[in-house]
Amino acid sequence: MSEREKSLLKKLLLIAIPIAIQNLINVGVSVTDTLMIGNIDELQLAGISQANQPYFIFTTLIFGLASGAMVLNSQYWGKEDTNSIKSIMAFMMRIAVVGGLLGSIVVLAFPEQVVSIFTNEHIVIKYGARYIKIVGISYIFSAFTGVYLMGLRSIQNVKISMCIYGLSFVLNVFLNYILIFGHLGMPRLEIQGAAVATLISRIFESLLVIIYMYKFENQIGYKLKDICRKTRMYWRSIARYSLPVLLSEINWGLGISVQAAIIGRLGSNVIAANSFINVFQQLAGIAIMGFGGGAAIIVGNLIGEGKKHEKEVLNFSKLLVKLSFLLGIIIVIGIILIRPISPYFIKASNETAKLIKDMLYVSAFLLLFQSVTVTTLAGVLRGAGDTIFCAINDVVTLWVLKIVLGITCAFVLKFSPVLVYLILSSDEFFKTLVTVPRVWKGKWIHYTTI
Repeated sequence: MSEREKSLLKKLLLIAIPIAIQNLINVGVSVTDTLMIGNIDELQLAGISQANQPYFIFTTLIFGLASGAMVLNSQYWGKEDTNSIKSIMAFMMRIAVVGGLLGSIVVLAFPEQVVSIFTNEHIVIKYGARYIKIVGISYIFSAFTGVYLMGLRSIQNVKISMCIYGLSFVLNVFLNYILIFGHLGMPRLEIQGAAVATLISRIFESLLVIIYMYKFENQIGYKLKDICRKTRMYWRSIARYSLPVLLSEINWGLGISVQAAIIGRLGSNVIAANSFINVFQQLAGIAIMGFGGGAAIIVGNLIGEGKKHEKEVLNFSKLLVKLSFLLGIIIVIGIILIRPISPYFIKASNETAKLIKDMLYVSAFLLLFQSVTVTTLAGVLRGAGDTIFCAINDVVTLWVLKIVLGITCAFVLKFSPVLVYLILSSDEFFKTLVTVPRVWKGKWIHYTTI
């Protein structure tokens, strides 16, 4: 490893670690909700899990567009063009506000109908509707906060995201404690208490963003009034790189939602087990997403500095792929070690506990290859502007593996829930077979700035 590569790795870690900590904080919210509600009733846990699917789809759409814009922003930052960054952020913030408002209206107007898309279990739908009627208000706040902080991340300002989400996490845990269980004189609200805690925390995040925007941010100087900035000259570039990313994110989100809908029709025990397994995958994803996010920013910045760095980008990207394999192996070892005691973290029935243990083997298989695909697809290739290839990859694996094969095995061939889960999770393996050779060939570097 050259001194330059060591320097780039150090720079990547300085970006990746705060991103990972931010992801840890975000996952911490899900973990606390899961553990607290899971110790009351696994049916309420299943309700939260299915009610969060619309939010997942919503954030996938909004942040998919924002991720495409980050490709542009990271390269403009390499060129030291802050005016262009501010204009692109203005465009994305308009989409965030409008999208958040529309998302809230839909889930608040049709809560039961929305949750029923993901399960046919009546009691799970009932609990999910209770949750989404409250959390649905938060969509606009979450979109505003997330897009702004993603904009800062593209210019290597990652610490503020960590701080804002960290404070929000502390507030969420405290509110969960008093509202779910009825402590400190508050009524015992259970699943509705978790929803109120989440809503207040997301509003709190937006307030912190506004305070930071006006009092402390001095790198690009974006303010609320800038949402009305003219952005016409950037539309073509934003569309060119954001739309393929959006398509990728839609397909990924649709795949997760299809998986949730399939699992949601295999019984409440399977839903509860999957909800708990998702916590483990989210925890493992902390390091994976941090590494991939850092890779995208570093690669984008290097390309933005000019063609003289092309060979350096290629060699560094190959190194990142090797390190991502190592990361995946470490995660697999961790999951195998914790598997025997995993069901004891929640109040699970014997059937649910057995499903958790069996499904964790599949989860380990998934995460081994996901560590590579996040680094290659969401990191190196997306950061380099190779967004069309990423979109095609996601479309093919979604339709062949998750929709066609998954539905056939679940409802036509009637395979066991664990085998269905394995088939639904196999997309990361096939993505790895395609993306790693792509990185090695080096024909994916694109210069996206105007």
